[in-house]
Amino acid sequence: MRRPALVLVLAMLALAGCRDRATNPTAVLGGPAPAASRAATPAEADAGIPMPAVPPGTQPRLARSGVDTALAVWTQDGHVVAATYTPPAGWGPATPLEQIYGEASEPQLASNGQGVAMAVWRHTVGSIQSLRFSRYEAATGWSPPDVLPGALPRPPAAGHEDAVQLSMDAAGEVSARWASGFDAREVQTARFVPGQGWSRALSEPLAAGPGAAPASGPH
Repeated sequence: MRRPALVLVLAMLALAGCRDRATNPTAVLGGPAPAASRAATPAEADAGIPMPAVPPGTQPRLARSGVDTALAVWTQDGHVVAATYTPPAGWGPATPLEQIYGEASEPQLASNGQGVAMAVWRHTVGSIQSLRFSRYEAATGWSPPDVLPGALPRPPAAGHEDAVQLSMDAAGEVSARWASGFDAREVQTARFVPGQGWSRALSEPLAAGPGAAPASGPH
């Protein structure tokens, strides 16, 4: 009698795991990320896809773009660079997404695992903060970067990072959320729809909804 009961329990656990994966289609190496992609480590990266060669101390953001292909973004010399993994060639050379005045930081990456991805990063010129983005399609590569409309990210505080939380669904629609630079009690959100582009960033109270971004500042 014990064996059928054990089989039933294992089956229920497997079904629960499938439901969890279905609710979060963002394809990030190392496992699903509820809202934002995270820096992959050698232990987290898929066994079939090695880590790209990056400068010491750099943590690239990795996302699977297909069954056996992947993308990576990171900052190098103040710019966001991207690389593509395809078998059997492996990782291609890192290429800057743009080379404009200012400093790029905190790049985030999300993909639907079907040849579409989005990168969003902070761009700083003096005291001016903005968010920039580039969209990837397997057939055409990365789009020319542009400004995310209406976005004003909170200036980074010492010892605290307010990176954008980014996710993409199976249709290629993207949701973004970040700490607002307009009001310390607010966050901003925006949504990207293929064929329409990004919505203008909207502000909402910091405590609204689950997983609200933490307020920055000294701890």
